[in-house]
Amino acid sequence: KRDRFGLDDLATFGALFGRAQKDAPMVEVEEVPCLGACQKGPVVAIEHKEFDGTVALEGMTDGEFDARVFYNIVTEEDADRVWGSVTDAIEIMSQEEEEEEE
Repeated sequence: KRDRFGLDDLATFGALFGRAQKDAPMVEVEEVPCLGACQKGPVVAIEHKEFDGTVALEGMTDGEFDARVFYNIVTEEDADRVWGSVTDAIEIMSQEEEEEEE
């Protein structure tokens, strides 16, 4: 799918890595082998140290939410959708932590 856009194999990784470095350096971006949905790839999964496996986030389609992965992340707009979901989750968790401390 990346070929249609003239992108290399690391385009999706690079798009998310760049966003993390700029906006949230505490987020680790890693390349991994197939996540079991290669036919719907490139696929992006999100993990959190307090949860086992990948997590579902607001902003995912129903199918993505059930599978706990983002499908067909090819374009910058796709990466923006993933990154928006990640930053929204970070904000929500931060607010919850602040409320627990009060």
